Order: sequence, then C-alpha cells, then structure tokens
Amino acid sequence: MAARQKQRAVTFAVLGLICMLGLCFEFVVIIFEQFVFDKTYYQFTITESITHWVLISVLWGLLGLVLFYVSSRVYGFDFSKKKQLPSKKKMIICFAAIIAAFSLKLAVYGGWKPYLDFIRSGWFQFIFEYIYNLFQAMIILIMAVFAQEAVERLLKSHKIKLAYIPWGGIVLGLSWGVINTVTETNTAVSVCYILLSLLIGIGHIASNKNIYLSYILTVLILLI
Repeated sequence: MAARQKQRAVTFAVLGLICMLGLCFEFVVIIFEQFVFDKTYYQFTITESITHWVLISVLWGLLGLVLFYVSSRVYGFDFSKKKQLPSKKKMIICFAAIIAAFSLKLAVYGGWKPYLDFIRSGWFQFIFEYIYNLFQAMIILIMAVFAQEAVERLLKSHKIKLAYIPWGGIVLGLSWGVINTVTETNTAVSVCYILLSLLIGIGHIASNKNIYLSYILTVLILLI
C-alpha cells in the first residue's frame, strides 16, 4: 500500500510538472513571435497581442483536456468529480482568501487591477486578455491540485496525515510564483504572485477540493 502511494505521488508530481511546462511554454512562443514580428512582446500591436492570447488559450485548453483524460481514465483520479460543499467555517476562509488577494493587489497595483487593465487596453483587447487569463487560471489550479495530491500521497505512504496544509499552494508559489519573480521587474508584483499562489492553495483546501468552487476562487483571487 505504501509503495503504491509513493508511486502515485510520483505520478501526480509528474502531471504537475507537465502543467508547469505548459505554463512556461508560453515563453517559448513569445520568443518565436518576437522573432517573427521583429519586436519585443511589449511592442506588440493589438492584433498581435490578441493572436498570442488566442493561441496560448487554445494550447492551454488542449493541455487541460489531456490532463483530465489521463488523470481520470488512466489513473482513476477524476478531479472534476463533485465533492461535498464546504462548511460555513470553511466558506469564511474562502471569502477571507478572496479579500486578502483583493487587498494585496490593490496595494501592489495602486488600484483595482481589472479597471486599470481596461483603461490601459480598451474593451476589445481587455476581453481577449481576460479570456486568456481564465485558461491560465485553469492550468494553475490543475497544477495546484496535482501538487496537493502528490504531497498528500507521499505523506500517507509514511503514515503522516497533514491534508489540511495547502501543499498545492506552497508548491505553486515555489514554482510558478518564483518564475514570475524572474519575468517581473517590480519586486512587489513578484512577491504578490507568490502570495497569491499560497491563497489559491488555501482556497482549494477550504473548498473541500471541489474543483468547480476552487476554480471560481482561483479566478477571483487572480483576476479580481
């Protein structure tokens, strides 16, 4: 039993790594696009930016479908299966995570980020950018789910039960969050990503691992 738990822990860790590679693949696409358009990413026109967002959204959507199929059909882990809704106490934790994320971004960006993005981009570009963000939130959450399962199963193999700790958020912060510290020039924004990762993990645990509620929380934490 312990050996099986360890084996599954490695499996979910690999699936989580695939999510991370899927997120990082965007940088490869950007490098290629910069070569084709002969300009930096921040100099892209509206059409070029929208093309990038649509392409990445499609790739992440396909990745999400493949991961869902592999995890459910091959390994018997259907993370979309509905779980019991959280108690009132856990719902309070969920709302607290959303408020904490909103307050954090308000301080870091100096205003409500969706509004700032809308003013900067205009409504047409804003719509495509936030559709892209919805797909990104999906892959980020799936990665956190796999990381949570990997750590929990590894601990279970050693007869350690610490399921209430947001391992998925911790792993997410140490991977996706840290990578953003390299791509972001603003230190405050970089630290913000790490803290948001932790809040996503907390929200996933507080929602009783209900993937639908977890996704709503992830979108609110990242985008609102």
